[in-house]
Amino acid sequence: MAFESLTDKLQNVFKNLRSKGRLTEEDVKAALKEVKMALLEADVNFKVVKQFIKSVEERAIGQDVMNGLNPGQMVIKIVNEEMTALMGSETTEIAMQPGKAITVIMMVGLQGAGKTTATAKIAGKLKQKGKKSLLVACDVYRPAAVEQLQINGRKQEVDVFSMGCDHKPVEIAKEALAFAEKNGHNVVILDTAGRLHVDEDMMRELQEIKEAVTVHQTLLVVDAMT
Repeated sequence: MAFESLTDKLQNVFKNLRSKGRLTEEDVKAALKEVKMALLEADVNFKVVKQFIKSVEERAIGQDVMNGLNPGQMVIKIVNEEMTALMGSETTEIAMQPGKAITVIMMVGLQGAGKTTATAKIAGKLKQKGKKSLLVACDVYRPAAVEQLQINGRKQEVDVFSMGCDHKPVEIAKEALAFAEKNGHNVVILDTAGRLHVDEDMMRELQEIKEAVTVHQTLLVVDAMT
């Protein structure tokens, strides 16, 4: 929701810029003021917003931009480039084990961050790359979490392994790995329980899984507000 709201507000700012044939320094500053407010309302850290606006303003108020054939488009391009740099311009692929070896991915994060949905989407993306994923329901604290993973798994047309809520997550992880080996899965994605805060018992649970199963990648899922 935070990203959708931010997108709408930025589009309105850019619409006003595009309508101007020639930009003045005041036009740019007025537009960036709106961009600043949109970012702050999306809960972006104040210091980050301040540095972002400063970087855009330094580039946007240059003579080449002000006198460009389409200065509005050029300012939009600068905002886009700076936003990309802020969010991270490099894409990192999930490292896979060679050959037919099984890659184990453990998903962790706070409750309500969208972890279970992200888990299924990753499996769907890997399926497009020829990987056979097994989603594993390790959240034994919320019965709805198991059902949610099964529903999302069906949407992505990937297999889901669950043992209900009467087993320990570490037992489920071990059984899932054995199941994957027998059924030709080369990716196992463990959907662990979301934490409401730093809970010692639940953190220990993650350590137990790592000790019992070789986890190759641990992915932390956070929401847009974070």
